[in-house]
Amino acid sequence: MVLTAICEGMPMNAVCRMLSVGKKAVKRVVEEAGEALSIYMHENFRDLQCNRLALDEQWQFVGQHGQRMMTKESGKGDFWLWAGIDPDTKLVVSFRIGRRDWQTSEDFIEDLSKRVKGYVQIATDPYRSYVRHIPAFFREGRVEGFSYGTEGKVFKDAFDSTKFPKNRKNGIPKIVNAEREAVYGDPNLATLTTCHIERLFLTVRQELKRYQRLGLGYSKDLRMHKLATSLILGVYNLVRKHASLDGQTPAQIAGIEDRRWTMVDVVELTARHMQKKEDAKFEAAFAAKCELP
Repeated sequence: MVLTAICEGMPMNAVCRMLSVGKKAVKRVVEEAGEALSIYMHENFRDLQCNRLALDEQWQFVGQHGQRMMTKESGKGDFWLWAGIDPDTKLVVSFRIGRRDWQTSEDFIEDLSKRVKGYVQIATDPYRSYVRHIPAFFREGRVEGFSYGTEGKVFKDAFDSTKFPKNRKNGIPKIVNAEREAVYGDPNLATLTTCHIERLFLTVRQELKRYQRLGLGYSKDLRMHKLATSLILGVYNLVRKHASLDGQTPAQIAGIEDRRWTMVDVVELTARHMQKKEDAKFEAAFAAKCELP
């Protein structure tokens, strides 16, 4: 019930009050389940046959807004969720949390390129690190090839300070056009879009309190932020039914699983993972003791 409540957008304090559970217990559940799902997806989401990929990044802060920090602190400030989704299966193939910088982009694209096989069409926004890293990593060892294009949004009065204040508290400007452009290969511009990854980010904001804007549920610790994100995306891939997939999960459509998981399966996966960690810890301690003179 704790996992279900967290994945339905409830903050930790509300879960504690509703279920009469200590905050440390709720935190431990999120940490252990998020870690187990992260490792499971890292190990099993390989050799995926994706016809299309859509990539984007989503902003959220940890601890404090980056622009309000007097001095830079490690693990605090603005962080982005970098994610890639298969628009056909709705599977989140790869994701990473980090700064919106060159190194994080490089690590994310490199990891993504190792998880898919066959010809793939990639869509992103015109962010320059995508334009540099996608051809660099997807060209390496890919006999089947790939194509890549960008979709840039054009907003009405986006740069008019009198009509669109910098604080953005009056909402976002209206989109008047979307410009698509081929960057590499011959992508099909009719199907090249980033709307699916943007819809995923809306789901994350709705179902994970840490991503909610103008609230107090934001993450105070970067490690917990990463584990909670792994939890919600693991549930999205393996547990959550999708109406556009006839009630199946992305993992089923992608051929990774033959049935829809339940929260019981997540709990059992977490238990196996924690037992494996305990066994490894015991073996390491035993080996160290045996080496003593």
